[in-house]
Amino acid sequence: MRISNYGIELISMTASDLEMVRTWRNHPDVSDYMFYQNTITEERQRKWFKSLDEKDVYLMIVNQGKKIGVINVKNIDWWRRTGEAGVFIGDQDYRNSPLAMQAIFAMMDAFFYEFRFKALKATVKSDNENAIDFNQQLGYKVLSEKDDKVNMECYRSPYTEARTKFTIVLEKFCKDKPETELSKAESSYFG
Repeated sequence: MRISNYGIELISMTASDLEMVRTWRNHPDVSDYMFYQNTITEERQRKWFKSLDEKDVYLMIVNQGKKIGVINVKNIDWWRRTGEAGVFIGDQDYRNSPLAMQAIFAMMDAFFYEFRFKALKATVKSDNENAIDFNQQLGYKVLSEKDDKVNMECYRSPYTEARTKFTIVLEKFCKDKPETELSKAESSYFG
């Protein structure tokens, strides 16, 4: 899969990305915001990657040809057209830039408008106030809070309404027409 929008590209993660992603994921600047806190071994990373199927879409965030992070929609229910979204910027040079926002909008636009998803969910650590706040700005609503987890959900209509607040900012990144490319296998369930 390849999604290009808002000056950013999202491309399918491959086995050759695993070590870079594992290094990013094990760094405290990333792992502190994750529920799984243990160090991820090479073997565990490979096993996780092999377990992915059509219910899990993991994409590399690419800025000007450089891979800088990961965005995903997992646990996809193709019948209901729902899934759980997540994102992290692994390259520390880009953590406080607008690139995560660009990737999030590119992914949400594709899943809501092109792939006709009805809802996206997110589970956020309760101490990650920035992520909770930004998700709410995107149209996510808090469904429940338990222990250290905040469960959120966003439907297409609230997202469409919320994203109008970002139109001026997003237009700055729109250089080309949005593009999405799917493999033959992906076309069978995204179509």
